[in-house]
Amino acid sequence: MSPRPAPAANGLRLVRNAAIGCAAAAVIAAVVGVVLGHPGPGGALATGLALGALNGALAGKLLTLPIPFVATSLMRLLTLSMIGIALGLAFGLTNIWLVVLGIGVAQVVLAAFAIRESMRVR
Repeated sequence: MSPRPAPAANGLRLVRNAAIGCAAAAVIAAVVGVVLGHPGPGGALATGLALGALNGALAGKLLTLPIPFVATSLMRLLTLSMIGIALGLAFGLTNIWLVVLGIGVAQVVLAAFAIRESMRVR
């Protein structure tokens, strides 16, 4: 079995930029929710975006462990989903899906930044 590669500076920049993008989207979601008179749903979506932004950083940290990536991925996604559902309960049963949606949107943001990074001319 070959050793895992050390995280490169590009990967760290990718995770940082995606986290900044998710944080900005979370602030926008919260502000739009308050402006529209629905602070609960806006806060739920913002919470999901903020929680989802942690996924990239967690994946990077878990790569250094001597555990198969598939196992760490399943555990990481399960944990984030359960935390999202638990936090969603704080916003009410009708808003749980918005927290989970925010986590999913954060993954799309991370993927978009990864595609952008891979297309960069070196």
